[in-house]
Amino acid sequence: MVERSELESRVRRLVSADILYRTLKSLGERGVRRLDKRSEEIVQLLDEEENQRFFLKIEEIGEERARTLREGIDKFKEEYPRQGEILEQCISSKRTERNKYLIYGIRRGFHLAEEDYLQVMMDLGFERREASSIYPHILSISRRLKKADEHKKRSTLIS
Repeated sequence: MVERSELESRVRRLVSADILYRTLKSLGERGVRRLDKRSEEIVQLLDEEENQRFFLKIEEIGEERARTLREGIDKFKEEYPRQGEILEQCISSKRTERNKYLIYGIRRGFHLAEEDYLQVMMDLGFERREASSIYPHILSISRRLKKADEHKKRSTLIS
């Protein structure tokens, strides 16, 4: 096995995690969109059908929620019109902010090893056997979603 420094091992794990996590996030978001669509379809079919195998009803529940930022500003402007205009001007003026990013990746000619992915999966709570069986499938999906390019320049906000 190739000898790797601690820094290289950590960067390799970071790239592996980026590939796997972005794929899982994308799949999760896709699943939530499908849940919403299926719920809407069911609402269209709803006729309070009685069935012993499932239950289904629409229920309105009154819940308190915080005002949105826009609602808060509008309410403030109603009570304090002059200050509200000043507040709107402050919000609309642009500001330049400098952020610090960690830029990382794997150089062309080098590739992530199976162990890099397995370590990330085990960090998520999978046992080695489970990780070994599932990570190839996640990578396959990742390639189809075009998220698996090991050599892509990646970044993460650090401050």
